[in-house]
Amino acid sequence: MDNKTEYKIGNPRSSIKNNILLWFFFVLSVGGITINIVFQNVIQRTLLLEKIDPSVVEHISKYIALVGSGVTIAGIIIILFIAFFISETITKPVRKLTAGMIEIAQGKFDTRIEISDQNELGQLAEGFNIMAEHIEDALQKLKTSKEYTDNIIVSIPSILIVLSGSLKILSTNMGFEKFREQFPRFSVKQFVTHLEKEIRINLGTGETIKKEIVIVPEGSDISLIFTATISPVGNGTGTDDEEKARVLLTLTDITERTKMKELVMQSRQDWEDTFNLIPDMITIHDKDLNIVQANKAAQEVLKLPLLSPGMINKCYKYYHGAESVPKGCPSCECLKTAEASTFEIFEPHLEKYIEIRAIPRINSNNTLVGLIHIVRDITQRKQIEEEHNQLLKVVTRAKIEWEVTFETVNEFIVLIDKELNIKRCNSSFAQYAGLPSNKLVNHKCPEYFMPHDAADFHYCRKLIENEEPMERTEIRTKDDHWFYVSQRPIRDKSGKYLHTVLIATEITDIKNTQQKLRQSEQSLKKQVEDLEKFYDMAIGRELKMKELKKEIEKLNNELLANRENDFVKQ
Repeated sequence: MDNKTEYKIGNPRSSIKNNILLWFFFVLSVGGITINIVFQNVIQRTLLLEKIDPSVVEHISKYIALVGSGVTIAGIIIILFIAFFISETITKPVRKLTAGMIEIAQGKFDTRIEISDQNELGQLAEGFNIMAEHIEDALQKLKTSKEYTDNIIVSIPSILIVLSGSLKILSTNMGFEKFREQFPRFSVKQFVTHLEKEIRINLGTGETIKKEIVIVPEGSDISLIFTATISPVGNGTGTDDEEKARVLLTLTDITERTKMKELVMQSRQDWEDTFNLIPDMITIHDKDLNIVQANKAAQEVLKLPLLSPGMINKCYKYYHGAESVPKGCPSCECLKTAEASTFEIFEPHLEKYIEIRAIPRINSNNTLVGLIHIVRDITQRKQIEEEHNQLLKVVTRAKIEWEVTFETVNEFIVLIDKELNIKRCNSSFAQYAGLPSNKLVNHKCPEYFMPHDAADFHYCRKLIENEEPMERTEIRTKDDHWFYVSQRPIRDKSGKYLHTVLIATEITDIKNTQQKLRQSEQSLKKQVEDLEKFYDMAIGRELKMKELKKEIEKLNNELLANRENDFVKQ
């Protein structure tokens, strides 16, 4: 105990031993005197009846009285010694009991009395020891309980305030002291002021009241939210209890909890909004294949009714339009194996290709409680895949045709890098170079295909280095062959340069034909000039003939007119 009260037992007004001796002395004295007197009277009467001389009788009586007194005194002394021994036997254990009680009263609860007598005093001592042991155990438990309670009160984060019936603040706990460390200007009266109405109701009815309050500590712009519990303490109702503990205020700061709750609610709302905004269908099923929750996409596509726990909404009815579980349903296998699975099916009921991912729902006890279905409409993807497959077939066929064309065309096709190294070439170029295709790889292209004009070579090389294309250009090689040459850079998907493809078509025959045509053109041009001269001469003659004809016709007309005039005159 923290505060020990010193108890004192006053000295007794009388001693048990003295009382025993006094009573023994009184009884023996009275008894001895009474016996002597009675015995002496009996002797005297007896002797007088025997007609003995009265003087002798008196003498005998004195003698008997003297002897009786001596015997009585001796008996009293002997009995007193015996009484002393008996009283000592009785009072010694009593003194031990008294000393033990004093030690118990002084807080020495480990005190035990040793009395070996097998009598009532021994039983009393044994009972005393048992009582002391029970008291010690009870106090130890009470101490432990108090320490436990004190530790709880000290460690509890809530603020505890004890008020009297007159609303006087009697005590606070460490929680309030810690609160004061954060807000030194805050007074406990602010709590009482906010709750005064409820405190008075509690004092009047004894009812426990709970309430949330908002406190803004002085000098701070922070709003703190507390949950306050107003509990009655004790049961005093009179004016004598006005200064005793009557009300316990328990104030718990729930500011962070309230903010966390708001965050949780906001997170839940965000989750629900996100859940409903997901374009894939998501349905949550219980162990009996009932749909218990679905997002907006699933509700619209599956045309689900209002969902609530306990209602029967079988998933196969809405997904497959069936009245029972379809044979070989992968989701049912997921319920058996508790393993996630993904599968693709064409669902005639929905007229869609769908991809279903079935995920088992496991509770905190690691028990399977249902499934989650994430369903994606892959109809468009299937169409794209089909188109892709068709395109792949076309590309594969085109690649095969390209490879065949690459090797069979008469044009030269050469893949070269920026250093003009041959990376690949077709058989036409290899035949022109006079080496197999594989022997030409990593050889310089100009070694086998070199323009006759150095300017053409430098121009082509500059375009290759700059990764620029070249449209069809006539180039004459050193071996006096003519070609139409074009080149284009080839890049990968990321736009990185790979190589340049050079395509050359031999036009030597065409150039020779053009030369012959030019020669024929010159000859033809000369002939045309001669024809033009002849034409000009012929045209001149024709014009003169036309003029003569006109003159002749004019003369004929004049002659005819003259004849007509002569005829009229006649």
